[in-house]
Amino acid sequence: MKNKNKAIVNFGRIVVMLSLLVTLGCKDDAWDDHYEQLDSRLESNILSILSEDPDYSTFVNYLNQTGYSSLLATAQAYTVWAPDNAAFQQVSSDILSNPDLLKELIGNHISLFSHNTAQNEETLVKMLNNKYVEFLNTSESSTFGGVNVVEKDILASNGILHTIDEVLQVNPNIWGYLNDNAEQFPLLMDYLSQFNETAFDPDNSIQTGTNTLGQPVYDSIFSSTNTYFKVIGDLSSEEERFSFIGLTDDAYASIFDVLDDYYYSPIPDSIKNRTDKTIFENLNFPLVEPSELSGNTITTTTGSDIMLDPSLIVENVPLSNGNLFVMNELDYDPRGVIYKPIRYEIENTENRTIGSLSDFSIQKKYDAFASGQFTNEVSLLENPDGSDGNNYFEITFSNVLAASYNLNLKFSPVGASQDTKLKIQLRYIGSNFAPITEEIPLIVNNLEDGVVTIGDAFDFSFYATGIEGDYFSVTLKIIIDVSEPELLLYDRRFGIDYAELVPTE
Repeated sequence: MKNKNKAIVNFGRIVVMLSLLVTLGCKDDAWDDHYEQLDSRLESNILSILSEDPDYSTFVNYLNQTGYSSLLATAQAYTVWAPDNAAFQQVSSDILSNPDLLKELIGNHISLFSHNTAQNEETLVKMLNNKYVEFLNTSESSTFGGVNVVEKDILASNGILHTIDEVLQVNPNIWGYLNDNAEQFPLLMDYLSQFNETAFDPDNSIQTGTNTLGQPVYDSIFSSTNTYFKVIGDLSSEEERFSFIGLTDDAYASIFDVLDDYYYSPIPDSIKNRTDKTIFENLNFPLVEPSELSGNTITTTTGSDIMLDPSLIVENVPLSNGNLFVMNELDYDPRGVIYKPIRYEIENTENRTIGSLSDFSIQKKYDAFASGQFTNEVSLLENPDGSDGNNYFEITFSNVLAASYNLNLKFSPVGASQDTKLKIQLRYIGSNFAPITEEIPLIVNNLEDGVVTIGDAFDFSFYATGIEGDYFSVTLKIIIDVSEPELLLYDRRFGIDYAELVPTE
């Protein structure tokens, strides 16, 4: 049995050595630098090498206290960035005397697998405390989380040892930082905290048995979560990388004053709730650095396209899962966030009505070149009833802002024999709360294949959700206005792809 275990250990050493040879072999000077180490230290594991050097006795002591020493004595490949004794004199006694904080701190210096400095590149290394640390190597120097690497690539039987001149403090993630500094972002944290909840954690809970009904009984672990992360991305995750705007109250006020007019409603709370939702849903981005912002559009995790002025960033805070931009002013262009085209695909039956199911027809047809790959053939099958009760279809637009829009219709050609005569009606609520109906006559060529702007710009005074029963709805009614005698001149059939409200400003 002993011989078998020894063979396994030797095999592990060979694997580690071969992996290092592959990495370093292409660089003769790197191999020469480490040749003697391979010869003398590959017989010792990382823990033994550290234990033999009195300059690292404090680190070794903490390795023993936290239980990491047993890992570093095994054949599994590790990389360790070791601070010397002097470095630990700068660490708070509150951390060193707290077992949980100490274990997290020491785990911040150890990773699985071998990471050497041979390649000039930036690597994000996952540490044993589940944090990610930047390992940056150039031809001149190496840093680990911004700390200088003073001795590189000390090879051991179970990995690589580097020494650093400071203890690398544990960086919080974005969510941890926001909670630790909530007083800096009062309105932001008030909003986000309302989505906090405590939930049963089945992955970390241990089943202790079953009850009389045969159901499992757990030694239950509960963890804190925030349901808003399902919308904007998980700010507490160490596996994802984000840039988040640390919104001060001044920044909130500056962008609120820009956006709230678009949500104008007779109900003040409605304006605030909708504006807040827009603001707080558009603070998170995939990881980006300030140098990448100038003149470039970036997309939030909720899909808004934004130009962010880097000169407005008061502080860029590096964190374990990204960075946080502290801002006292925000200058989002509404056209990238909320004031966007509102398209209704005519084949969508939601919020669409037809004058008569027997007299009127909308047939969806596949078209690879159409929006959504479908267009529609619209036909009046019987004579108009004289009151426009059977010869139309009507749609309701969703989330129309209190702003100015053009109305565009995208037509498509059909096999009609001649042009079709239409009436286009747009209904909405005016500034005096009275209903407005604007009617525009339109002759559509049977070969029309493009966008036609209907009338002039329409100014909407109130935000319209498009939800059934909303008094401030914006509806479009398209009427085939061809009587029996007019069939000599006009057809009762036309093709249409979509209707769209397009911002004018």
